[in-house]
Amino acid sequence: MKIAVLTAMAIIGLSSAAAHAAVNLVSDGDFSSPSGGATFTTYSSGSFGPWTVGGGSVDLIGGYWQAPAGTSGSVDLDGNAPGSISQALSLTSGEYLLSFYLSGNPDGAPALKSLDVTLSSGAIPASTPFSYTTGTNTHTDMEYVLETYEFSATGPTTLTFASLDSGTPYGPVIGDVSVSAVPEPSTWSMLIIGIGAIGTMLRLGRRQSSRVLTA
Repeated sequence: MKIAVLTAMAIIGLSSAAAHAAVNLVSDGDFSSPSGGATFTTYSSGSFGPWTVGGGSVDLIGGYWQAPAGTSGSVDLDGNAPGSISQALSLTSGEYLLSFYLSGNPDGAPALKSLDVTLSSGAIPASTPFSYTTGTNTHTDMEYVLETYEFSATGPTTLTFASLDSGTPYGPVIGDVSVSAVPEPSTWSMLIIGIGAIGTMLRLGRRQSSRVLTA
């Protein structure tokens, strides 16, 4: 009975640590609130939800084309002209992982869609370019690619996605944006030790049961 209780407590502790590391620190990373509608909504200034629009304009996509799996929206960073979106994140000093799905507007040139991801306020690295080549993706199959980007932050950080295209309304498309804390090495060690302890307790429990049965 005691082994079962200890095992349950260890599992709860490990699950809590893993869940804390996986919490998405981006608000509306799936671009669902507000919705882009039946097709899309163009924003040339101001904001939508927690995202601030800059540069030219962006298209918040609703049903116009396929969203990343499990989500209902995406953003074309070229609305009527290349634009950007940004969001202030309440980060503390530590390591983080940014992930997002990348595609490109299949409706027109250029085939190569480019964007820049920028992190302010002491984040390292400060910015990184990404690109996507269209040609085989379609409205019903956008062929999203998962992009990941690990960075260090010293405090509150602004995340910005900006189109690097020029003079085109057919830009890079992003969706399902997430930023989560990366567990420190000590946390991973605790997880490994905890998993080993669970295995040991389960083995001891089986041995004790065996002794009872054979006594």
